[in-house]
Order: sequence, then structure tokens, then C-alpha cells
Amino acid sequence: MKVTLIFPGRSLETAKATGSVMPLSLTLLAALTPPEHEVSLVDMFAGDPVDYDSAAEVVGITVRTPLAVKAYEIADQYRKQGKKVILGGPHLFTFPEEAKSHATAVAIGEGEALWPMILQDAAKNRLKDFYVCGPYAMERLNGTIYHEKERPTLVNLPMMRRDLLPRARYLMDSIFTTRGCPNHCRFCPVTDIFGAKIRHRPIEEVVAEVATLGKRYFNVDDSVFGHPQIVDRPQENRYYLDLYRELAQLRPRRLWAGAGGLSAVDYKDGRKILELAAASGLCSIAAGLESISAKGQNQSGAWRKLHYTSPDAFDLQKMKANIRLIQSLGIEIFGFFIVGWDEDTPETYRRTLDFCNECNIVPFIFNLNPMPGSQIYQEYLEQGRILTDHPWDHYGGGYIVYKHPTMSAETMVDLDAEVMGEGYRMTRILKRTLQALRHRFSMDYALASFFTQLALKKAYRQLYAQAQRPD
Repeated sequence: MKVTLIFPGRSLETAKATGSVMPLSLTLLAALTPPEHEVSLVDMFAGDPVDYDSAAEVVGITVRTPLAVKAYEIADQYRKQGKKVILGGPHLFTFPEEAKSHATAVAIGEGEALWPMILQDAAKNRLKDFYVCGPYAMERLNGTIYHEKERPTLVNLPMMRRDLLPRARYLMDSIFTTRGCPNHCRFCPVTDIFGAKIRHRPIEEVVAEVATLGKRYFNVDDSVFGHPQIVDRPQENRYYLDLYRELAQLRPRRLWAGAGGLSAVDYKDGRKILELAAASGLCSIAAGLESISAKGQNQSGAWRKLHYTSPDAFDLQKMKANIRLIQSLGIEIFGFFIVGWDEDTPETYRRTLDFCNECNIVPFIFNLNPMPGSQIYQEYLEQGRILTDHPWDHYGGGYIVYKHPTMSAETMVDLDAEVMGEGYRMTRILKRTLQALRHRFSMDYALASFFTQLALKKAYRQLYAQAQRPD
């Protein structure tokens, strides 16, 4: 069969403006496609057009909440032409029946166990309504079901099919080494989707794949430092210690980025993992700090991933010290913050930006976006605080989709636009770039920092220029 896999995008996309990382889901599913099928990839984020006149017999589309409207549009158009349309992705975890109304079949969970079976059934014209991997509430589904009860082990995975996309247009390749997250942040559905237990790819398989990558890559793991506080699982820390020792031996050494928590600094193994990660080429992390107040940490649940004993134990000075230590290793920090918790006020936006400026971290200051599948979304929905008249594409920034107790939607959008515009002034970008260069004297590193920040500046301008302020 001819198979087309699509990563949807709209005209307004922050990621499209940066255009830096090759999509993982497309290249992984392509790698899982048996060789008797012919597969092609469409990355709309990078500008690829959708060809509705193609000879594809099966079309697979990834659905994330902000792109659900676009994904359904594409799916409906292909179905009108008699194509078999498979929808998968995180949005479907919460709304499988909604997705089924636009699809021939819906995949819920990880693709390693599901995708080959889906293609086998499609070739025999016997597709089921739902394909499920993992411990999922099956009573929610109406129709025929294929169910793999266990999540995949991540062993003996094929290398991603990066050859099916023009690699030169991406700043970074992408890879993953683990899945799972034990943090249960209240605004994030990742723990429910991938499970609380960490599953690792074999080190030798990861190293072999990294050896095929370009000069830079992004590790999409939830935390590239692991969870060094889990002292009753020493193999957890051993995995990262051994992995980064092996990656540091590769030549040429690649620069890489990923998501990581500041609290690794507080543990003996964690600090060693940090040092080895930096030696292996880690040059920047996306750090989910979420809030600069104990009350914000409490409502978000982020205090758990920062490894405080309680939200009341949150210590802003300790956070600053951890930031400085990580930066001293030549690791740039992109700080992710959410504003819009119940106790937040207009002053919270300014204080959050002041914190980023003081620490010389790249600011990502977002308004709260209660994502479907998260605890916050469900709580707000039950409380009548979700503004249900918003379509799914309003969950991608520029809109407020819930009721804040004291701030209007227009105020929140305008304040966020103001602080992000100020945070990406050229003087700030240059200051952060120079600091990065001081800690890791590498022109490749400095140029990557500078141009990434320029792209983000462009992205935020585009986002807020086109955002529609609610009445």
C-alpha cells in the first residue's frame, strides 16, 4: 500500500516560525512501517503541502489539541475520497469518540505495538474502530477494539526514517531515549499518557543512532537528567551515567538540547549526570519552572518535579542557585513559566520576567492553557470555568480558554505580549548569548543560541500580532 503520514500545521504556529527540530512522530512511524508499504511524510510545520490527489491508500495524521481542527479538516477531505484515515496523538486520549467521527480508525497510545497491526488490517480491509496500547479505560469506547495491554519496552526499535524528509531544512535532528514521567503535574497529561514508570531504550541502540545524526539534535525525553531522587532504583541513575559517558566518546561530538529539571543539582548522582551530560554535548535545556511563587507551585503541582517536600518548602533563592550551577557547566536554560494561577495578578507577569532577566535565562512565559487530559482541565470543566465556546485551535496561544478569578482575558493576553516582547529585545538576546559563550567557548554554541532566540522573537511577534483579543 501507499501510506502518507501527516504532521498538521496552520498558518500561525510558533514552532513553524522557529522551524528547528525534525518531527519525531513522523519519522518513527515511518520506521515502524513494514517494507512492503511505500511511505511518504508531510511536515506542514515546515511548509509541506497536503496533496489530496495523491495515490495514498492509507493516511495517518497526528492530532494535538491546538491542531485538532486542522487535523480533522484534512481527515474529512481524505475520507471523502475514499481513503483510509488513521488518527493518533495525545488529543485522542481524552476525546476518542470525537476523533472517530473523522477517521476510519483511531489509535490510542504508543505506536510501536499498534502501527504494524493497523497496516496489516488496512491491507485486508478489516480495520477496527479503535487500536489501544496501554492500561486504558476501555468502557469509554464504542465499537470494535484491538487492545495491547502493556506499553512497549522500547527495545530493538528501528532507527527513525530521517531520509524521508529534507534534513537540511532542520536545525536539529530529534531522538528519544526514555518514556514515562513520575511527576503528575496538574496541568500536564503526560504521566497519564506514557505512565509514571520510566522506560529506557538500550544504551547501545541510542548511541548507534546518535552516531548517524547531524551536528545538533534534540532529545524529546521528559527529563534528560532522569530522576536522581529515586534512590531505591539505582539502575535509573546508572542508565544516565553510562549513556552520557558513551555519548561523550563519539566523534565528532554533537551539540544537543532537551528538557531537564533543576533539582538534579541537589543529588550526588544528579550532579554527576549533569556534568557528564554537558561533556556529551548538552548545551541547553528547557526547564519547566512553572511559577515563582509557592502558591503557583502548589496549584500547578510543579513542586513535585522540583523535588520540594511540599509547596511551602519552595525556595526561590535555591532555584536561582541551581540555575547558576547548571549555567556554569555550559548549559543554557530556557525557563518555562505559566501565569494565570488563581493567586496570580498583573504584577506576576513583570516579576516573572524580572526573574528571567536576573538569572539570564531565556524566557518562555505563557498564559495558563488547561490542556484536555490534565487534572486542571477536568477540575475547571467541573467548576464551569472552561470557556467551552472556544474551538480547539484556541488552545495554541493568543487566547484565554478559562475564567480567571480576577484578571480578564484581554488583560492576560496583553500583559503576556508585553513581557515577551520586552524579554526578546535585542539587548537581552545579546546579553544571554554572551553569557552562553562565556560558559562554553564555542562559536557553534553561541550562534545556535543567538539564532534560536531570534527565531523565538519572530515567533512571539507573529503569535501576538494575529491573536484575537476576546471582548
